[in-house]
Amino acid sequence: MKVLAVSSYGVLGGAELSLAVFLEHRPAGVEASAVLIEDGPLRAHLCERGVPSGAAHGYDGRPSPVQSVRFTRSLLRLLERERPDVVWATGLKAAYMAAPACRIRHVPIVWHKVDFSLDAVLTRPLAVAVNGVVSVSESVAAALGPLRRRRLLAVVGPPVRLPNELHVAPSERLAVGTLATLSPIKGQHHIVEAAALLADEFPDLRIVLAGAPTADDPGYAQELRELASGLGIGNRLELPGFVADVGAVLARLTVFVNATFRDERGFGMEGLSGAMLEASWAGLPVVATRGGGTPEGVRDGLTGTLADPGDPPALAAAIAPYLRDRELALRTGEAGRRFARAQFSPEALAPRLFEALERAASTR
Repeated sequence: MKVLAVSSYGVLGGAELSLAVFLEHRPAGVEASAVLIEDGPLRAHLCERGVPSGAAHGYDGRPSPVQSVRFTRSLLRLLERERPDVVWATGLKAAYMAAPACRIRHVPIVWHKVDFSLDAVLTRPLAVAVNGVVSVSESVAAALGPLRRRRLLAVVGPPVRLPNELHVAPSERLAVGTLATLSPIKGQHHIVEAAALLADEFPDLRIVLAGAPTADDPGYAQELRELASGLGIGNRLELPGFVADVGAVLARLTVFVNATFRDERGFGMEGLSGAMLEASWAGLPVVATRGGGTPEGVRDGLTGTLADPGDPPALAAAIAPYLRDRELALRTGEAGRRFARAQFSPEALAPRLFEALERAASTR
């Protein structure tokens, strides 16, 4: 089977890293190449792993009708040259942009639905336009509604890309933190506010917020520094930026926190956070905000604690027990480690994804 992977973006975000891990673990006999609608470090990341990759240019942001037509023409030429058995489109933008050319060339296309973007407007029409949908979580699949029975090929969560031997104990030097792009919808400011509420009880508590800034919110890191300073904990906040060695960050934490929330525009619900699963994989207790696919990745009271989104006091209340009771943190982290390795290893998930792609390819 020959697969052409189309990625909405070229950043090294959760969906993009998952795409790379899936391609690294593709079954024998599967030939793969990739095209990125927006260029970025993902292209080199894939090429280094033996996946020939190219990038389109001039399609940043929301595509205009003229851009969509231009992309369709260029993809038609690529499909003619590559002759894939199936196109695997990761993300809404990839599926939306690739579907017309695939329909014209009669190449089956599978939309890997990774979030809730424009669910009310585009999900069902796009599900009809493609040959099948793979969803990152049951929550994300719900928007298909009555189309689920005919269009949903599989629910396949994000594969954890960490080595099997990685196992960190919750740090005795107390620290909370996260791994996520620096964006207000990721709720890093709520983590800072929650840490400030815990500062009196835990005067040495550190806050580690690893992640690269986004083009939409380039000043957010400075806002976080100013917030922490204003709350009297500026000397405890660390913003190391993008970190390639995820394990090194996780080894410094006592509790991993996912504070994503839905903002006034409706953005922010997690399809299913790969970073959160990585924290469980490594052996950390996880505190995460309810909503989206998060409850599918955290067993409340077993592998971590769910808290109400946008509520720093609730976040602080969920974090505190793990800081007070090391045995609880160790026990919860171990439960998370077993859960993540049973449910989200690449070896378990990649065959399910490629089986779904093969089913779609067989309809050609």
